[in-house]
Amino acid sequence: MREDTRPPTGKAPNAEVAERQWTRMLQELATRFAVAGLVLTFSWMISSEGESASIVRLTALVALGLNLPYLLAFRTGYQRRAQAYLRALVDVVLITAGLYGAGGLGAAPFVAIYAIVPVYSAIVFSSLACVLAVLVATVAYLAIALLQVGGVLPFLQPPPPGAWAIAGFNLLVLNIVGWLAALVARAYRRSQRQLTSLYGELERAHEQSLLLNTQLQLTARRYVLSEVVAGVTYEVRDALQGAFGHLWLARRGGPALPAEALEHLARVEEACESAMRIMSTALDNARHPEPQDEPVALADVVQRVVDLKSVEVRREGITLEVDVDAGLPLVLGSSFQLQQVLLNIVVNAQEELRNRPGPRGIAIVGRADAGRVTVEVRDTGAGIAPSVLPRVFEPFYTTKPAATGLGLAIAAGIAERLRGNLTAENGRTGGAVFRLTLPAAGTPSPSPAPSASAS
Repeated sequence: MREDTRPPTGKAPNAEVAERQWTRMLQELATRFAVAGLVLTFSWMISSEGESASIVRLTALVALGLNLPYLLAFRTGYQRRAQAYLRALVDVVLITAGLYGAGGLGAAPFVAIYAIVPVYSAIVFSSLACVLAVLVATVAYLAIALLQVGGVLPFLQPPPPGAWAIAGFNLLVLNIVGWLAALVARAYRRSQRQLTSLYGELERAHEQSLLLNTQLQLTARRYVLSEVVAGVTYEVRDALQGAFGHLWLARRGGPALPAEALEHLARVEEACESAMRIMSTALDNARHPEPQDEPVALADVVQRVVDLKSVEVRREGITLEVDVDAGLPLVLGSSFQLQQVLLNIVVNAQEELRNRPGPRGIAIVGRADAGRVTVEVRDTGAGIAPSVLPRVFEPFYTTKPAATGLGLAIAAGIAERLRGNLTAENGRTGGAVFRLTLPAAGTPSPSPAPSASAS
C-alpha cells in the first residue's frame, strides 16, 4: 500500500493507517464487483450460449468469488502490500482468461479493459504496481494470441481481418496509459510528501512564533511592571526619607520628650528604616540589567526572522522579499533582542495585509551608509493613519482590540539602548515603512554634552 503522506488528524498513527487501508480495500472490492457485474450483464445481453460465453461468465464469477478470500486474507494483516500486488496480478490473469473466452486474438478490440488494473493500481497502490500490471497484461495477451496462432490453443472465435494491427494498437494505448498513470501517481505522491514536509515546517515555525510571542509579552509585562514598581518605590522612598528626617528632629531637637514618647518615636524610626531598606531593594531589583552586547550580523537576524515567518506568510498568499547583503557591517547588540524588534515589525505587517485584497507583499531591505546600518521593513498595506503615526511607539497605544500596545514601544526602546533609532512612515507608493538604524560596530559613541557644575 502507499505510504502515509497526509497531515496529522489527531488519531493515533497506526489506527489512522489501518483505517485508510481498510477504506482502500473496500473500494477495491467494490470496483472488482462492479467490473465483474458489468461483464456478466454484457455477456448475457449480447453473447450467445456456447463455450466462449461460458468462459467469460465463469471468469467474471471467479472474480466475484475471490472477493471473500481477499477480504479474509486482508483481515489477517499479513503482508498486506504483497497481497495487493498479488490481487492486481490475479486480476490481470482473469482478464486475460476472459479475453481468451471472448476470442483471444479475435477479442483484440476489447484489450482496453486491461487499463482498469494499472490505472487503479497507480492511484491506490504504487507506480511500481501499475508498471508491473501493464507489463504482465501485455505479455499475457501476446502469449495467448501467439499460442492461438501456433495452434497450441484453439480459436473460440475467428479473428477479424487486421486483428494483429488492432491488438498492437490497443496494447500500445494500454502501455501509454499505464506508464502515464505511473508517472502521474509518482509525481502526486512526491507532491504529497512535499506538502507534508511543508506542513511540518509550518507547524514548527508556528510553534516557534508562538514561543517568541509569549516571551515578548512576558518581557513587556515585566518591563512595564518594573517601571511602575520603580516609579512608585522611588516616590514612596522620598516620602519616607522626609518622615524619617522629621522623626530624627522630634527625638533629638527641641525640648525633651517623655521617655514613653521617645520609645514610640524610636519604634517608628526603626519601622521607617526597615521600609526604606525594602524600597532600596525593590529599586535595585527594578533596574533593567544591561544585556551583554556582542557583534551581530543583521543579515543573520533577518534570515532567522524569515525562517520563522516564510511558511506562514506564503500560506496566506503574502510574498516575502529579502534584500539584505551578508556583507553588511556588524552592529553591537543582543541578537535575540534585534530578532524581537524585526519579528514584531514583520508580524504587524502580516496582520495588516492578512485580509486585504490584491497583491500583498513584505520587503526587508538592508543597507549601510556613513558608519550606520539600516534595515527597512516595507509592506503594501494601507499605511499608517496620520492621526496614528505620531503615537506608533507610545506604550499601551494600539488600534488592535487584542493587542497590548507594547511591542513597538519595546522595539523602539531596544533600538535607543543600542544608540540607534526605530522610525515609522508611509511609503511614497503606499504602505508602511519601518526603519531600524544602528551604528556599525566600532563607531565611537557621541560625546555627552558638557554639564554645568557648581563650585
